[in-house]
Amino acid sequence: MIVRKWLVGLAGVLLFASGSQAFAAFDDLDNTLDKKKIEYLDEYHILTGMTDTKYAPERALNTAQGVSALVKGLDLNLDNMRFIKKPEASDYYTRISNEAWYSNDMIVAYLNGLDIPADVDVTAAMTRGQFATLLWQAVEQVDPDINESGGNNIASATANEEIADDNSLTAMDQQMLQQVIHREIATLDSKNKFYPDEPITRAEAAVMLYNAIELTGKLGNVGTIE
Repeated sequence: MIVRKWLVGLAGVLLFASGSQAFAAFDDLDNTLDKKKIEYLDEYHILTGMTDTKYAPERALNTAQGVSALVKGLDLNLDNMRFIKKPEASDYYTRISNEAWYSNDMIVAYLNGLDIPADVDVTAAMTRGQFATLLWQAVEQVDPDINESGGNNIASATANEEIADDNSLTAMDQQMLQQVIHREIATLDSKNKFYPDEPITRAEAAVMLYNAIELTGKLGNVGTIE
């Protein structure tokens, strides 16, 4: 049997939406912190709004949207993998159609080590803790030495900062959340809380993703915020 190399390209569905669009001036970001980061990611087609003018920053991000964001934003791919047949979502998941717009991204995420259950409900809202965990796993794929080297940007946060509300997370997920905080991908509130069990909003996810892209040094590949 001939071994073929199957690539999952960047064409197709853009982040957070099923269609493509040009850079949009969103009219619902006036009260959103870091709006330039959201607009930057839209401009470079790393993510898009719900419509040409609406980003819906406070809307909860679902799992399909979140995984697609991580895969495309951090450029996870199958370039160095070989298969005897083209991988399909049904090879790895029990509830995902091979024809779904996010199926390729779910495959890429799984094969790049993101810890996604086989029976994942892609329509369910992602929690802040889930997004942070998968985001850090993706960062480690992009920069395997990041835990030793500190990545391309070394955060100024103290290594011993305690997260006050991470008890619901596993020990491994707690460690990954610590890295997300210490690398300044995300921040705690004044009470040192992260609220890992609450749904993550589209704005929160976009800002964390932008910061992770910046941390790994991939931001310079397309431009910087002016």
